[in-house]
Amino acid sequence: MKKIAITTGDPAGIGSEITSKSFRFFELKKNIIFIVYGKIKIFKDGNPIEKIDRAEEAISPEKVYWIEIDDDKIEIGKPTRRSGEIAYKILERCSEDLNSRLIDAVVTCPVSKEAIHQSQPDFIGHTEFFAKRSGTKDVIMSFWGPHFNLALLTTHLAVAEVPGLLTKAFLETRFRLIYQEVCKLLKKPKIAMLAINPHAGESGIFGKEDILVKSVLDQLKESGIDIDGPFPADTFFSQHATKYNLVISAFHDQGLIPFKMLSMEEGVNVTLGLPYVRTSVDHGTAFDIAGTGKASEKSLLKAILFAEKLLFPTEQIKKRNYSIFAKYYDTYMSHVDYDKWVKFILEQYNKIHKENPKRILELACGTANVSCQLVKKGLQVDASDISAEMLKIAARKPFSPNLSQRDMIAEFPANTYDLVILLFDSINYVLQKPNIRILFDNVYNSLQKDGLFIYDLTTLKNCENNFDGFINIEEDEDEFFIHQSDFDSTNFIQKTHLTFFLKKGFLYSRKDEIHKQKIYKADEMVKLIGETNFQFKGIYSIGYDENLLSRETYILDRNFPRLFFVLEK
Repeated sequence: MKKIAITTGDPAGIGSEITSKSFRFFELKKNIIFIVYGKIKIFKDGNPIEKIDRAEEAISPEKVYWIEIDDDKIEIGKPTRRSGEIAYKILERCSEDLNSRLIDAVVTCPVSKEAIHQSQPDFIGHTEFFAKRSGTKDVIMSFWGPHFNLALLTTHLAVAEVPGLLTKAFLETRFRLIYQEVCKLLKKPKIAMLAINPHAGESGIFGKEDILVKSVLDQLKESGIDIDGPFPADTFFSQHATKYNLVISAFHDQGLIPFKMLSMEEGVNVTLGLPYVRTSVDHGTAFDIAGTGKASEKSLLKAILFAEKLLFPTEQIKKRNYSIFAKYYDTYMSHVDYDKWVKFILEQYNKIHKENPKRILELACGTANVSCQLVKKGLQVDASDISAEMLKIAARKPFSPNLSQRDMIAEFPANTYDLVILLFDSINYVLQKPNIRILFDNVYNSLQKDGLFIYDLTTLKNCENNFDGFINIEEDEDEFFIHQSDFDSTNFIQKTHLTFFLKKGFLYSRKDEIHKQKIYKADEMVKLIGETNFQFKGIYSIGYDENLLSRETYILDRNFPRLFFVLEK
């Protein structure tokens, strides 16, 4: 079991907000415990948060822990000496626990160096702070993103001081450390060094530094440390960047200007050489938007996931559907008459119980359009989904239900719900029959006696008529979205490719999602239901009053695009 700390940075900045947003619907892992140092908002839904006094009290991976370090008199958006003192106190407390081996990694939110400097004049930045507190002589600032990775020879240093620092001994030490640390993250890394002077100094015509750099790199190559360069920085990114998976820059802005232009919100700051893992967001305190709810948590989430990757390098991080697509989901589903779906569901319940359900659970709720309608009717609704991005959208809606981040086949509280619903062919995403059985058993256990489970199934007719060979392209000024679907009749899998081209600065980035759905025949589903303890109450299709339970199953497959199954405990 590993423990990861998150420091929320300057309490007047956006650190608390992005931490709160990140962990509200974050998918907690069984082998990691998270501890927040600083300030966090507790939501009524999402992941449970427990306040503790000491890191040793954090014992369960099923909740987020919080060591509060704050001053409620601090005004959001206005950095002061006091906000700097709190930010520094957070770092002190966390570093003590890191040095005591009570935690294994730290992910840092931004601080104001100016605010901390008022009480701690020697403070330069996170990198130097953790190096000093851990007794580490040499550390490297590095940045990891989707387009290229970067390491800096120097940290937070005035440009005028850089040339005087670049001695042969300094360069050799730094290059060796970069190579050693990068080899832990990349197999057979290809590394390039940027020149310090324009045009690499033109053989010493203006600046001798690059001649020295070249001699050190040649010497290191003889000992197996292969770093190419120095390359003129003005042409490197247009001509050579794609050949390398790590770039070394001599000073801060030379490498970070292109990195942040390409990778903002997706880049992660990593301190190499420390005795523990330290990652960070790649942005600042954003005092101008602090407290407005506009701050994006994307970079922090990337930093958390990168810390997980460094702690568990062989473990694969799951790629979730409905991450990129979540943003477009409601627009894409705008044709759906949600009122009609809600009316149908409640009519099925009322038909049996002569009243509305008192407590409802919606599995795989997406952006919770159905649940919001049910809450609007005054009903108590819990809703869950595996996609944090879908849940974040749901949480912003009027009449939002009580939300949680869970897989649809997960266990829920026993004997709790009068009605469980699973809609919009979500059950088709369960590709294996044994997992369908797990789903049925978990839903059965979560229902009260006589409770109903209502779910829908997309059929062979719907798949062949509307999705096999389907392609759709949508675009606006800054985005392109391609939707392609095909049906594999050999294994009855419908595969949907979603491709997004998103404009970022001067460039477009490509993102892909692949959705797979199993097209179950009606007789397969009937047999699966027969293996459970449910009473099979009916099969319906919206627009048809008839209970289709007595119909031949092959007729259902070929004549109805969507079937609703009603089961009772």
